[in-house]
Amino acid sequence: MIKGRGRTAALIVLSALILGACDGGELERGVAERATPTASPEKKKGLCQPFPDRLIDEFVAAYNSRDLTGLQNLVTAPQIVDLVAGGYAGTSSTFDDVAEWAETSWDADDRMKMTGYSAFSPTKWGFQMHMSRGSDTLRDHGIERVATTLDAISDGCQITSLTDSGPIQAKGEPCAFYDAFRTVADVASDEPGSCADGSSEHARTGPSALFTDERMLVWGGDRGGLFTYGDTAMDGLSFDPASSRWSRIRPAPLPAFRPEVSAWTGTELIVFGSKTRPHYGVLGAAYRPADRSWRAIEFPYKEWSGFEGIWTESELVLWGGPDHSNRPRQRGAVYDPSSGTWRRTSPAPIGGRWSHAVTWTGSEMVVWGGTDADTDLSDGAAYNPVTDSWREIAPAPISARQWMPITWTGTEVIVWGGSSYSTNKADGAAYDPALDSWRSLSRSPLRGRHYHSAVWSGQELIIFGGYNYHRSFADGAAYNPATDRWRKLARAPIKPRFNHVSIWTGTEMIVFGGTWDFGHIALGDGAVYDPTANQWRRVVPDIGVD
Repeated sequence: MIKGRGRTAALIVLSALILGACDGGELERGVAERATPTASPEKKKGLCQPFPDRLIDEFVAAYNSRDLTGLQNLVTAPQIVDLVAGGYAGTSSTFDDVAEWAETSWDADDRMKMTGYSAFSPTKWGFQMHMSRGSDTLRDHGIERVATTLDAISDGCQITSLTDSGPIQAKGEPCAFYDAFRTVADVASDEPGSCADGSSEHARTGPSALFTDERMLVWGGDRGGLFTYGDTAMDGLSFDPASSRWSRIRPAPLPAFRPEVSAWTGTELIVFGSKTRPHYGVLGAAYRPADRSWRAIEFPYKEWSGFEGIWTESELVLWGGPDHSNRPRQRGAVYDPSSGTWRRTSPAPIGGRWSHAVTWTGSEMVVWGGTDADTDLSDGAAYNPVTDSWREIAPAPISARQWMPITWTGTEVIVWGGSSYSTNKADGAAYDPALDSWRSLSRSPLRGRHYHSAVWSGQELIIFGGYNYHRSFADGAAYNPATDRWRKLARAPIKPRFNHVSIWTGTEMIVFGGTWDFGHIALGDGAVYDPTANQWRRVVPDIGVD
């Protein structure tokens, strides 16, 4: 059997077609953000035009209309490798010709919906077709749809090689395809490790997470897979590090949405996020662990997404994000849970943006970096919610970037890493709000990256994981601002990851979730790091009936 796994991480992304809304599926946060979009390949002799749109459109049309002649004229590959069709066949995922492959899939009433594409390979005209697939056979096994990727190599206007790539993810239950078809040798041999050890049941990337002084609460996120509107999780997990006990947080009784800002009030977990289907909008909810109850929180303003926010110990402040027009928002919103009321902030003295970072200093919300779609940004501002006033902060000594965390140490705001125009950053700076001044950090032992996490331990800034367009990381480092020195963390006992969460318990850092590559099943395990001993231990949720 030809294996295509792991290939995605090495792609040179040239273009991506996004179907759906701005904050749609994982594809949007994956393929579209993997690199700065570049122009389509120039017209060259022998290249099918437009590439690869024409090839993909003709392929999907012929497949779904059951046009075998048209499909044979388009696909001249001597063999086709397709794990989904292999499950249908019950034997092998390698097919000797197009007719054998197509007829096997059509007998299952399989139909494909293209959710996006990426072009790859500087020496061959290759591209990936990201597909969502449904069939009678899948539905007979309780599977609504699966997400998969087909790698193609073309010669002119013909596809000369067609193989599957990446795991087959079932919507709602990521590993259901492998459970349903595990008697097929090719399926069983290709089962991801997270499916084999059961951690995928709790898989999520980009969830909300916080610590309540007793336990870590993790909620929401995306299960991975290249579905048009994503595969959003609406449940959560509670972890007590003292007893190592896990419990489940029941799903919120709301339409699916991705968490963007969360806070712990002392009695409730408050979560706000954005939904895309059927219309853009902001949803909010509050969860009480004491009685395991949810309540919806109405958001009174217009459609919004991409915001960041902070908890002031009495109010939740949201700021930034697009308003789905050509002008990102410069005004934010403030929610008071004690009264259930909202108010708008005054306009910021800097341009609106998203993919920025925010942190709370105890008196101000500091905003820095991000993008406004035209360019990446290196400016910032500080907002005082008591006086509803802003001030622009001094220019930073580091370049513009996005997709990086910023952290408050008690005296400084520290920025490290990020990305700008497909260039990963390995430098950082610290901002002193009392002096309105910056200083550069000493050189880090880590490679440049973005989508990493950062926590403040009381003495050190601890950075872990991340992504650099080619690979994800399982390493980390700790920075001591008092000495301006770094130290490497011990090797973590978990898979490399990004878009994960990290929280500080008061004595340890807990890392959970994330993904090791865009489009793959998200990760449902984590690890606990003890900085005093410089040691890790892996944790996997073990949850019975809650």
